[in-house]
Amino acid sequence: MVSDQDLLKCSTKHSEPAIFSETYSLALLEKVKSERVTQALTQWIEEIRDWTSAKAYFVGHIKVFVEGQENLWLSSTGRRISCQQSQGWSEWSLDSATLCVTVIVFGTTKEALQVTAEESLKTCFKTSLPNMINGF
Repeated sequence: MVSDQDLLKCSTKHSEPAIFSETYSLALLEKVKSERVTQALTQWIEEIRDWTSAKAYFVGHIKVFVEGQENLWLSSTGRRISCQQSQGWSEWSLDSATLCVTVIVFGTTKEALQVTAEESLKTCFKTSLPNMINGF
């Protein structure tokens, strides 16, 4: 848990929020159940939350949108993760989709956030979908 004193320190490190916002074209080598993608992205949000907590940073928000034949929305403001899915998401197997992610964090630099977010995203996909992501 981040204390009020940690939040005060966080707000004095960098007054402007760091923003990481990217869009990726996911190309899977074979079809996978959408649940595996949900697991990878949920793990990523948890890792970003853990990183911000360990560094006494403050999460403005984390948003994830997967767009394909079906859609997935994940979001967090640093605590619980909200998940919404299109009607057929849980039955869908995908081989391609568009992934949009945005993270806003107070107390760090854009560069540090970018490195952490990208490395963590790659690790989460490689863990949940080994040898499945083409070019990620």
